[in-house]
Amino acid sequence: MEFDRALDGLNVDELRLIASDLAHACTSTADEIAATRAVLMIEQALRRMHRLHDAATAALAAASTVQAVAQRARLDLPDDDVTRVARAAAQLARGLVAGDGPGIEEALRCLGKGWQRLPCMAGLAA
Repeated sequence: MEFDRALDGLNVDELRLIASDLAHACTSTADEIAATRAVLMIEQALRRMHRLHDAATAALAAASTVQAVAQRARLDLPDDDVTRVARAAAQLARGLVAGDGPGIEEALRCLGKGWQRLPCMAGLAA
């Protein structure tokens, strides 16, 4: 998946910048509510499409890739930035598996906020 390749190509400085971008993308209660709705919309679509297993696999791969970036940089884990990026990457990966079902594009745009540093996600983060 293109998203996994982009994550794997990150260095620790880029990972920290993305963590900061993600933190700034969700600063209000309204942002948190929108993100929760997006996650629920994606979960509903995955269930309807019988793709929960695929989504879980993609989420694990994305989070593991972020952790591998940190390990290659010899960061001591747990690390708040790594955790933030890994969790967000896992949620976004689940949404990408959901594809183009009803409401998914809007949900991906919501979860894509803060990912503009990855060229493959720039369209979602705009």
